[in-house]
Amino acid sequence: MLKKLFYTQTLVLFGGSIFAWYTVYTDFVRFYGIEGTVFKIKDCALPNPVTTPCFWGAFAFIIALSWSIYILRLSDANLQAKQQSRLNWLLIASTLFAWGNFFYTAIPFWLRGNTPGVGCSGLLMTNPFTTPCFGGSVFFLIALIISLILIKKKYNAQ
Repeated sequence: MLKKLFYTQTLVLFGGSIFAWYTVYTDFVRFYGIEGTVFKIKDCALPNPVTTPCFWGAFAFIIALSWSIYILRLSDANLQAKQQSRLNWLLIASTLFAWGNFFYTAIPFWLRGNTPGVGCSGLLMTNPFTTPCFGGSVFFLIALIISLILIKKKYNAQ
């Protein structure tokens, strides 16, 4: 049962990584198409992708995925539990970061009476639930829930 949960956690983090890096890639393509460079930071029509939460969230996904694969390959149950606990802290921080960024754009959207505005990728947002911030937040939340279940099951097993 635990092995399946470790695989599920890794699969969710893999899906989140693909989602996040695809978003970052499309943001870079769009930015380059408008600005003609990826090095411009100030006075841009769209925000440079390196200044967006998606870019930093994508790195968090890669780190969490790598850590999850490392944990999956460990044979020592005590070391596995210790590393899972540490990964859990990264997932807590990443989940708070992701949902914070989602609400940072969603709350003003709702306060404006659901009128379109600029979303987390610098694009027109007509629904906060269709933004990359929401998608990344959901992936992080699912990974965190799995991590908490793993920690609880590991703690009860010892």
